[in-house]
Amino acid sequence: MSSALTPALVAVLVGCGLAVLAFVPFVAVSYRRRGEMTLWRSILWFAALIYSMALWTYTLLPFPESHDITCVPPQTVPFMFVNDVAHHGVGSVGALMQNPAAVQAALNVVLFMPLGWFLRRLGGRGFIVATIAGFVVSMLIEITQVTGIWGLYSCAYRVFDVDDLIANTAGALAGSIAGTLLGKRREQRMDAGAPRPLTATRRLLGMLCDVALIWLLGWIVVAVSLVLALFDGRSELAVPMFVFDAAAFAVPFVAQLISVLIGGVTLGERIVLIRALHGVTPAAVARPLRFLLGIGGYMLLLEWQTSIGGLLLAALVVTSFIMVFTTRGHRGFALAAAAMEVEDARMPHERGDARRP
Repeated sequence: MSSALTPALVAVLVGCGLAVLAFVPFVAVSYRRRGEMTLWRSILWFAALIYSMALWTYTLLPFPESHDITCVPPQTVPFMFVNDVAHHGVGSVGALMQNPAAVQAALNVVLFMPLGWFLRRLGGRGFIVATIAGFVVSMLIEITQVTGIWGLYSCAYRVFDVDDLIANTAGALAGSIAGTLLGKRREQRMDAGAPRPLTATRRLLGMLCDVALIWLLGWIVVAVSLVLALFDGRSELAVPMFVFDAAAFAVPFVAQLISVLIGGVTLGERIVLIRALHGVTPAAVARPLRFLLGIGGYMLLLEWQTSIGGLLLAALVVTSFIMVFTTRGHRGFALAAAAMEVEDARMPHERGDARRP
């Protein structure tokens, strides 16, 4: 793989990993700050995450071997690039485009333009914030380079260049200006507390949050076991590994069970602000039934690693997916079987969770 593609690949892989970890918190924050989560803003935030990773990978990677590094002195004279550009020739547009110093300066500006644009379009921040952010981020990168990645190497293997700092800061400012001039007119935001229609997409998003929470809570238990193993000096942990394996299943299972028994909704549905309503079936019957035919049954079938378990799991997933689109109010399989309804949690209601017949 070429050295030019390696930083891009690392940025994408790390960015995707962070996006998975941040998915549930991102959905929760979106619904509480904006009242919803739109596809366009989600794509922009994902692009911003990949971009932030690329800033570091393209300025630090590839890491050289310690015995192969060549120490380089810092360049602390402002606007030295002007002399470099003039030295390589600027007699024509074509010469300027082939001028390595000019191309380098332009790339340093372009590299930080997305930072200013994202701050404007996603954060609603203006020119001053973009300029300060561009300076701070660029300075962090330059200091990381001049310190040999904070002492990881004996000396700097990339040049600390004050002209890069100037160009990067100017790029962030230019990106903010571009975001103002070329971006869409700022949309009117609804009150985050105002009810929204309960769509099939929102129901599926809640289900996806439930699945993500199962894995995230399980990973937390695994991470705890790894930390204990790292700091435990004995050949075997005091707590057997099968205990951690059981906890990786039990923690998300019990958390979902409590959520459904208390409010009739899963953790994922709470995240996307969905509320459950009961009809004629008592809550003491409807909620456990809904749990066993929904997220609880899904988790149990995941653990039942047989051909029958796999078939039942596939049937549950497919049925639940289809019935989100075909049932009244996008209830889905488990809620319909438990004779429960769902609505936006911000909807005013006078009769508790009882729905009129």
